[in-house]
Amino acid sequence: MSITFSIPNKRGFLGFQKVLKISELLGFVDGLELHPIQKEFVYLGLDKLALLRCWVPAKSGRYIDLEYDKTQQTYNVRILTPSTLADWSQALTLISKLSSRLGTSIRDEHGREYSSSSVWDYPYQEDIVFGLEDFLKSGYELVYQDGIRRTLALSPHLVEGFLKADNPAQSYSDFFTTRQYIGAYDAQSKFYGSEQNEKILGTYTLTAGVDTILSLVPTLAPEDTEYIDESKLSWCCNLVGCDDADPDNLEKFFIYKRISYSDFLDKLPENMTQLFDAEKVLVSAMTFAQMKALFEDCQEFVL
Repeated sequence: MSITFSIPNKRGFLGFQKVLKISELLGFVDGLELHPIQKEFVYLGLDKLALLRCWVPAKSGRYIDLEYDKTQQTYNVRILTPSTLADWSQALTLISKLSSRLGTSIRDEHGREYSSSSVWDYPYQEDIVFGLEDFLKSGYELVYQDGIRRTLALSPHLVEGFLKADNPAQSYSDFFTTRQYIGAYDAQSKFYGSEQNEKILGTYTLTAGVDTILSLVPTLAPEDTEYIDESKLSWCCNLVGCDDADPDNLEKFFIYKRISYSDFLDKLPENMTQLFDAEKVLVSAMTFAQMKALFEDCQEFVL
């Protein structure tokens, strides 16, 4: 879901004004950038490119989409539902300043009209709440929301928590944005096959000294289901140790142990973990000594 605001280009004596350069549009909002950064395009008119994604580093939770509709001769700004409070502030700043620059009014996709000042009265907090409530009504077990750096999985339980907060829009925004910028390693699954018994090993890795985001319930990504037989798949965790006296020396890292993923999750202490989203857990960096103390009783995993 999303909502789009359209700002008509100003009509001159000989037709419409020249479409503003991308650099001019980005300049309406402090810190606004293209994603990915494409410096060679910023001096082109917006009409020269297709849909652009914009964000403000360290502040945005989700993207703002920007395009020029050559048929309608309008600048269109699209905001995802729900987006964070910071996203809305950036989008409305862009919309308001663009409207003021052009001297034209603003229309949303429902036909409602705004001025450069009255657009700030748009009930964006209600839009955030509407997006959260719509998920609960959908009956889905999970919904995936793309963020600036990470896609988050939200469950009904998490969403209900946002809605029960004193300020649901703020609660959602804090949760979503914080997780975009956590300086942790996003562990990726890797797969290995055995020629002897045709079994498949799915692995995640936890390295001593590294904050790591790991799956709570390992599952195959949709693109992996095409070539991996889940009935032959077993999951494990590679534990990588290091020299605690010299933790930055990559030459001193080594595989300490490989254990079943269920054993790994069972041994994780609550004081070293934080729920990241509905599918993942954030494991705080631990020393190799702590790693050995936690997992030394676990049996080595054999495929």
